[in-house]
Amino acid sequence: MMASSIGRTCFAIASGLALTAGVAWSGPLPEWRQPAFPWRQVFSPPVDAQTNVILKLPRTGKMPTTREAYYACTQTGEPLPFRLMHADNDEAVLLVGVTVPAIRRPFLVYYGSKGPAEGAACPEAPPDLTPVAAGMFRLQAKAIPTSWERLRHMMLSLRTERLRSRIGLFGALGEIVPDEDRRGDRHRGHHAPRIAVMRSFLLAPADGIYRFAIDCADAGFVLVDRELAADWPGAHADGEWRTGSPVFLKAGVHRIDVFNAFDVPEPSLRVGWITPGRKDVVALTPQNLVGSSEAMETRTERLDQTLQPAFSATPLKAYSFRGHAAVFVPVEFRNNTANWINEAMTCRWNFGDGVRGNGGVALHTYKAADLFKATLEVRDPLGFVAACSDPVDCRQEEPEEYAVAFDFVGLPAVCYARDRLAPYLRIKGDVPGSVRLAVDWDWVARKGAVEKRNQECAPHGQPVLVPLGQGAPDELAAIRWHVKHAGVTLAEGTVRFVMPPFKSGPTRVEGDGLYDETGTRLVLVPDESAGHWTQAPLATRRLGRVVCVDDSLALPGSTEGDSPEPYHRILARLLTGVSEDVRFVPLREWGETPESYGPLRALVDVPSAVGREAGVAVLSVGLRDLLTPVDDDTFERQAAALSDLVGATHKVSIVWVTPPPYPSADERSRRYAAIIRRVAEARGIPVADLYTAFRCVEGNWHTLFRTNPLELSETGQRLAGQQVARALVGGDVR
Repeated sequence: MMASSIGRTCFAIASGLALTAGVAWSGPLPEWRQPAFPWRQVFSPPVDAQTNVILKLPRTGKMPTTREAYYACTQTGEPLPFRLMHADNDEAVLLVGVTVPAIRRPFLVYYGSKGPAEGAACPEAPPDLTPVAAGMFRLQAKAIPTSWERLRHMMLSLRTERLRSRIGLFGALGEIVPDEDRRGDRHRGHHAPRIAVMRSFLLAPADGIYRFAIDCADAGFVLVDRELAADWPGAHADGEWRTGSPVFLKAGVHRIDVFNAFDVPEPSLRVGWITPGRKDVVALTPQNLVGSSEAMETRTERLDQTLQPAFSATPLKAYSFRGHAAVFVPVEFRNNTANWINEAMTCRWNFGDGVRGNGGVALHTYKAADLFKATLEVRDPLGFVAACSDPVDCRQEEPEEYAVAFDFVGLPAVCYARDRLAPYLRIKGDVPGSVRLAVDWDWVARKGAVEKRNQECAPHGQPVLVPLGQGAPDELAAIRWHVKHAGVTLAEGTVRFVMPPFKSGPTRVEGDGLYDETGTRLVLVPDESAGHWTQAPLATRRLGRVVCVDDSLALPGSTEGDSPEPYHRILARLLTGVSEDVRFVPLREWGETPESYGPLRALVDVPSAVGREAGVAVLSVGLRDLLTPVDDDTFERQAAALSDLVGATHKVSIVWVTPPPYPSADERSRRYAAIIRRVAEARGIPVADLYTAFRCVEGNWHTLFRTNPLELSETGQRLAGQQVARALVGGDVR
């Protein structure tokens, strides 16, 4: 926790002119009503102020701290009542009485006196009898918050509310419960959740360790200098102190905020503290509280300079992005500098987080809900330079959360080298137009050249498509992309275009993309002519282990009585003496992995099922693609990539199996069979052509298929086993 609020610091460098209290100047100086005071503070009360305003004045050098060293007045010189509440080496704190009719007019406090004030003396301001600003609001939620974070989220709808009431103590909640709420509660017999929001300024008598405590019905939270100092979350009865962790405070005035969420008819609340050197909790009294309103739009002016730097920093709505820890707080900076000679000036900003800016009005977004120290430097045409620094508190609001998602359009997982690609990065979400997303990407050529591109966008309900460029897959090595906001990376990735033999194949399917073990997205580029490799002829003596990977022939789940003997068992008998064993691996149903695009599953599941110990892989896959249906071009590219993954990368011999002429999809079966033969022929891969073999059987529909036209009959299973065996041994089998 901060020991005390950070005071404003100002300095000036005059490059050719200096004014002092004893030197006359004929220029257009503003009226300085108290020439015996070298400093003054110009300020305005906040809109919710009543009659007293807390003003914090920076002290430099050996400024006196007696009451006579200060003089408060209106712009016309009429004295105002004030009370000196605290003074130390860094700052002095005054409680200034302002008149209600002139509530928004600037007021003046002169200080650093070298002599007595001219005119009538300022009266002593009485203590503030209602030092707590308070408001009572209904919560949208139905439950009492169980944490401070939960309460902050529930208060999002209260951001525009003002604390319109003034009470004398935190516990006086009965004074701000609306009568209609009480009447409604009695009639309904139910107490809708409400929250009391209170603010005041506390006078710490000495430097030291303090502990704050709360006693309340239901959830209560105490913040000191906007840091959580004590809490009692959840629904519970009152009558017991709950003490927070120790905090160090400097002597002086500190802001204190109290929140009490409850659904009881009569709220009960006490706020206390344990001061340095004591052990017991003592309830806070009005004597411990200074007031409820702090001055705003302040500017410190010096009599001996003409350039009076000042600025305002207004935090706007904080926000974050789902899945990211960073909290973004946009702040509007506005130059309020007074130049007594010439209004022209240039402004340079140091926002306190390593970022700089220019201009009389600047909008800067901080990347954390934290406390920063911003500095404004102003320079006028005469060469005068002045600067001032102020704290910027970005911790006060719960951020609104935006959901943004990123994916690709026009980027297939598999393509031929001759294809032409024009991918887009699709950004989906709903963010305000002021929240700009910066998209940067590199187009990396296979020969090493890198082309950098960027674009800004703000998705507002409708997806935004960012064109990434055009190119041929065999010319591309990678696309590297980043999406950032205010310099924070929201998403990034790399798309690699790989050609066989693939050094690392895909290990998972996410959506319609293939990814390797590092999370890099892959685009597989099999060679259409397969000139990079050709499978060696199968041995006719020993085949080793034969693994049948299937989603077509041995369709599981038959309900028609006894199922026929599956083809892989028939195959095992036919290969006696030429194979160590025959194993059957059915592919998973696509519905088991709904987060992935089904037709791509084979590119991950088949190599995994084949493994490294197989001698031959029999691939009877494609029925689900046929039923979807997957278009011919896509199926051909995926069949080519699957052949290259298993054959060229895993070094396993392959036998492809064409689909039989399924009665419900005869034409698509024919086209798929032609594609498989074309892909296999280019790579020297044997084919068990079931489509042709089944077509040669007279009356094949009733002979080769069961009532379910996707299930092979006993004859169909036997014919399938024989055709696969012929492809494996290169001859006739029985």
